Amino acid sequence: MTDRYRHTIPATGPLSATMGRRALLKGTGLAVAGSMVGGLFGRSAFAQGADEALVAAAKAEGRLVLYTGSAEPLIISLAEAFKAEYGIQLEYQRLNSSDVASRYTAEAEAGKTIADVVMAGDPLLLEAFRAKGWLADLDPALVPGLADWPEQFRNDFSAVISINPQTMAVNTQLVAEPPTSWSDMLRPEFKGRMITQDLRSVGLVAFGAYDLLLREYGEDFLRDLGKQDFQLGSGGPASIQQVAAGAASLFFPCSTTQAYSMIDQGAPVAAVIPENEPCTGVLTPVAVSQNAQNPNAARLFSGFLLSQTGQVLLNAQTISPNSSPGTAPLPPHFVEPDMESAEENQQKIIELMGLA
Repeated sequence: MTDRYRHTIPATGPLSATMGRRALLKGTGLAVAGSMVGGLFGRSAFAQGADEALVAAAKAEGRLVLYTGSAEPLIISLAEAFKAEYGIQLEYQRLNSSDVASRYTAEAEAGKTIADVVMAGDPLLLEAFRAKGWLADLDPALVPGLADWPEQFRNDFSAVISINPQTMAVNTQLVAEPPTSWSDMLRPEFKGRMITQDLRSVGLVAFGAYDLLLREYGEDFLRDLGKQDFQLGSGGPASIQQVAAGAASLFFPCSTTQAYSMIDQGAPVAAVIPENEPCTGVLTPVAVSQNAQNPNAARLFSGFLLSQTGQVLLNAQTISPNSSPGTAPLPPHFVEPDMESAEENQQKIIELMGLA
């Protein structure tokens, strides 16, 4: 068992086209998902194999609270399936990584733990929570399926449940010859026609792809990339919308889920990952709060996320860390993001890209 997720993943074939997400469901703030899919999945193998004492204790608690940055339709689907299986209500708060950090920290320091479970696309954030004693041990004896989870994707307090590859999202009506290499972003036709998030005002997660390019191709590559006069988007959703609308031709780094948020609506967008070059993405671990008010429901839900039912729902457009049936394989040459390196190189990347 390792303390960090830092491994090169064997190539398993190109990222395949995947199914679209459920239609976007409205709602903001602390939401309670209803049981709209009762009976949809039937009695799963996960439910049949889960420890009866854990299930009984979780049902007695009856609810749990999740803090996450994952898309709301995805969380609603998970909540519906979990409630259909166990009758346990999932309440959730959707926050970006920086808001998870500030809110969870404020509550923990006040001695008031609200989130039973945390799912965040920033493993370093969970490591910081763990260092302060705020996250519980994730014991394979108490979490269904954890003992069989790939060791490179779990540690003492968390398990990676989803991998979201970062891509070049292009407008297929504007880009006649799609890029096949990261270096294709230096093509003259893309000057002034590419968009990225403003690196001066985003969280660390956005730096993972740039850090990989820096380590693989050197400082001059990022200097040249910065000379391409990127447009600066306010965030991932706004940036991919600019590509879909034709205001930009290419968005980098664009997560697979961001690209599919437009593809599923019929927008002229394609997500491109070079087949023969290293690529990276965002890892999403799950962890349970040390002082969770509903610890048994939290452990049962964590195990549910590791089950085939949970993995298919979680990774309809992303990657299952254990290659669960019904999910797409990892892109060739996928390398897990080195978030410590990204943190160390954050200011250098900003400077090399001409944004200082």
